[in-house]
Amino acid sequence: MSEDHFLHRLLRALMMLGVCMIQVNCTSESRHSDRGVKIQSVTLDARNKPSDALLPQLKRLGVTHITLVQFGFQSSIESTEIRMNPNARWYSESDQGIRELSKSADSLGLYIILKPHLWLGGYNVGGQSRNEIGYINEQSWVSWESDYTAFLMHYAHLSQEIRADVLVIGTELARSAHERPDYWKMLIQQVRSVYDGKLTYAANWWEEYEDIKFWHLLEYIGVQAYFELSDQPNPSEQMLAEGWYPYQKMLSDLSTHYDRPILFTELGYRNVDDAAAQPWRWPSRNEIGVTDSNSELQARLYTAFFNQFWNEPWFAGVIIWKWHGDLERRRTAQLGFTPQGKPSEDVMRQWFTANQ
Repeated sequence: MSEDHFLHRLLRALMMLGVCMIQVNCTSESRHSDRGVKIQSVTLDARNKPSDALLPQLKRLGVTHITLVQFGFQSSIESTEIRMNPNARWYSESDQGIRELSKSADSLGLYIILKPHLWLGGYNVGGQSRNEIGYINEQSWVSWESDYTAFLMHYAHLSQEIRADVLVIGTELARSAHERPDYWKMLIQQVRSVYDGKLTYAANWWEEYEDIKFWHLLEYIGVQAYFELSDQPNPSEQMLAEGWYPYQKMLSDLSTHYDRPILFTELGYRNVDDAAAQPWRWPSRNEIGVTDSNSELQARLYTAFFNQFWNEPWFAGVIIWKWHGDLERRRTAQLGFTPQGKPSEDVMRQWFTANQ
């Protein structure tokens, strides 16, 4: 082969490589949403495959992202073992369901957020919560972190496969996040080696989000936004706005400090009288079947949230908890967190579609 011929072939190969790199980069960029656009998401909870009409309905409501939760199961805060179930029978939690939902979402121009949770309990552990998971010796920490890494990396690979827009690397794991920040920094690096989308961590509103040491390594500061707003009976919209003021200041300052936008990784209110005072409170058994308690307050809470945050430049958006995929499930959660079929749905539609 002559020197001229060799140089010609080398030049052609380099040109082709350049074209391929451009195509890969374009594909990677096109799979993710514009960071200047608010995330308008609901957490979809579907025991069975939802009807084909569901995602188009959410699209018309102004939803931009569908958030899907996957569970790892841990028996107690002392246990170091995490069991995962990629083949879960619950459709929206299974790998296959996630793949199918992502294809449907993509066809409508909707994005996917994956949000892994640890489910603590199922073995009569009482009132333990995942923010208390922690250990007194290094060996136990390392064992738990090994299991958690395997759990999270499964969903990092799946996020890359389905072209998810955002991956939440952890949810309300306060003790681990505070005591083991170096682990989380290494985990973030490992996730980024296989997933090229955006990352956040879902920190609890109570004694967690202010003290996370790795916000600068993520695209969003994620907050589970169940802030106490008012203990007054049936508070007015003005009272609710005033309840937000101190939290707004803290969140704005945190965003400025880390130069990262705030994303509410969960926000939800039940249509009950104490929704402003205890937004996190789960329905009790004696509330199941009750059709309504205070839908007007629930709507005012959503209105106050949108009024206080939606036009803030440092605020990235919200994931509303939650949206049920089948009608029967929805009927058993009339006093649950969903805004479906309640005045709050109209509030959500108004704000989500305002600029579309």
